[in-house]
Amino acid sequence: MQVSTEKKEGVQTLLTVTVPAADVQKAYDASFRKYAKNAKIDGFRKGHIPAKVLEQQFGGQIYSDAYDSLINSTLPQAVTESKLQMVGYPKVEVKEAKTDAVADFVYVATIEVAPELTLKPFEELTLKGEKLQTIKAEVSDKDVDEMIEKLRKQQGKWQVKDDAAVADGTRASINFLGRTDGVEFEGGKAENFSLTVGETQMIPGFTEQIVGHKAGEKFTIQVKFPEEYHAENLKGKDAEFDITVNSVSELSLPEVNEDFIKLFGIKDGSLDTFKADLRKNMQRELDRAKYVVTRGQVFDALVEQYGEFAVPQAYIDAESDRLAKQLEAQMRQYGMKKLPDTFKKDERFKDEATKDARLGAIVRKIVEELNLQEPSESFVEAQLDAMAGAYEEPEEVKAEIRKNKQAFENVKSAAIEAEVVAKVLEKASAGEKVMGFSELVNAQ
Repeated sequence: MQVSTEKKEGVQTLLTVTVPAADVQKAYDASFRKYAKNAKIDGFRKGHIPAKVLEQQFGGQIYSDAYDSLINSTLPQAVTESKLQMVGYPKVEVKEAKTDAVADFVYVATIEVAPELTLKPFEELTLKGEKLQTIKAEVSDKDVDEMIEKLRKQQGKWQVKDDAAVADGTRASINFLGRTDGVEFEGGKAENFSLTVGETQMIPGFTEQIVGHKAGEKFTIQVKFPEEYHAENLKGKDAEFDITVNSVSELSLPEVNEDFIKLFGIKDGSLDTFKADLRKNMQRELDRAKYVVTRGQVFDALVEQYGEFAVPQAYIDAESDRLAKQLEAQMRQYGMKKLPDTFKKDERFKDEATKDARLGAIVRKIVEELNLQEPSESFVEAQLDAMAGAYEEPEEVKAEIRKNKQAFENVKSAAIEAEVVAKVLEKASAGEKVMGFSELVNAQ
């Protein structure tokens, strides 16, 4: 077998393989024996068909199967001999092959390989021209108090107030009927629609014109649909809505007493215990948010630093599939069981998938250069602590994760990622950036 390579633009390499006639003969003989054993021809017993008759009937197929067998057996060897790190499945084109006589067999395989990258200095890393900063954040007493207020609102009860006007923080039940150019449009009508001022997202100007009205009032408002509105027929159009306010409710908040505190699993009902438990949970959430935001900044900076470069289509396809599945999972929360096939096949995810594929190649290069194929035990332990921290017996949970091969492999992969981020930021960071709890959690 003779093998030659020709590097093409980007990550493609042409691999030309010539299989000598002697090996072709062996493959042909093996294929012939298979057909001789299994072929059926009227007038002949199975397994007793004369060779010439068999060749007349199945000669082309016998050669074709022989060539398929040769490609399957020689391509991996050719790739190994050429010292290529093949990614995905190659495209194979037959160049020389006969179906009536044994001769040399030549085929060309288009191989995609991992991109060749040179590690760039972490010290030069910037994001949109700015040096990266280490995030500093902590859970303050004020943050804990604000969380208690948030929990009070979650446990609050909406109560109808007869003479109340729609205002910030109130909930209005309304009927509305929308028109554009004097004609009602699909989706523009609803009864007993619940609108919480400050929370429910409506088109610009809609909620603002409801504020100040009371139950029983009927009126018409004028709005304009945004240019980027999802419905094509409504983009940028002027519209009017007939509004009826059915009722206005205000949120009645519970007192922070023993009964309220026990709702959250604090058995002694103590405010101090409650605050300590909240602080612990919030710290865990803060640590996670800090890492997510830091990772995002580091990875975006790396993509910016290395710029555009070719990556195997297999990388892009894998990222596209991941993004499609991620979107599908999100859509299930809104009642859609399955995304249309076009969501996975069209250009929807191309740019993001290409960016993620490049990032993956960069991270793999860093892992290789820093010899991080196995994560440090401290990073593994940190991942386990984050996963098990919410349980009553965290050490038992951590032990169970270590016993589960797949679960522990996932932990190690996450630990490697975290270690890469830490190693990069260690040299790339220029000072600290102080962020509040809410700011950081929302930023993720």
